[in-house]
Amino acid sequence: MIKDVIDGLKSVADGIDSIRTIAEAVSTGKNYVTTNHPEIRDDLRLLLEELNKSLKLIKRSSAVLTNFRFAVSADTQGRELSRFNDYYIKSKEEAYHLETHIEDLRTHCSKVRKHSSNISGGCGVNAFKKLFNILGLRSETRELELAQTLDQLAYEDFAVANSAEIMLQCLTNALQDVQNTLGDNGTMETENITRAASLLAEYGEEFESTEEQAHEATKIIRELVKQLG
Repeated sequence: MIKDVIDGLKSVADGIDSIRTIAEAVSTGKNYVTTNHPEIRDDLRLLLEELNKSLKLIKRSSAVLTNFRFAVSADTQGRELSRFNDYYIKSKEEAYHLETHIEDLRTHCSKVRKHSSNISGGCGVNAFKKLFNILGLRSETRELELAQTLDQLAYEDFAVANSAEIMLQCLTNALQDVQNTLGDNGTMETENITRAASLLAEYGEEFESTEEQAHEATKIIRELVKQLG
């Protein structure tokens, strides 16, 4: 189970990297845009805000797992089983709540496409190449690479929308794995707490890494939005 979750989190990280790639391109070109193309600043800012919504949902999903830790001392173990059970139930409610936002998140992809189209005058790789040309990037290779990334980001079948969904599935699977480690057939045993705590810590390290990536990307985009505002 843990390998599947880690592989899923790698896919999420790829989605975050794609968003950071776009943010870095905007950061590189923002001064050029301000001077030469002030008319696109609003759409550029709105594009970044839409991408940031994906990052926030990824962070929130990760925090559900990273916010829980077991206490393993002998005199607290009975309470820890009850505490984890309550937390597990609450986490399932939170996961359901986040899941209801997935479709909303998918609409952000079409908004990214719309704002990109407003900036570049069209959609597709060639239009997005024009966008990065407008940003003042003069490398044909770099423009093509970024255009392909943004073209993928703008459509629902790429990792921006899917990253949050994958993250949510990773969360569900990881918490279920910890729950199963505590017992089976609907039971939980105190002697399994240490093993469950170790497993949770192993998952936590992976989730924290992804959460930190999303957090750093969010800070970058938030600052860019402020500068473009």
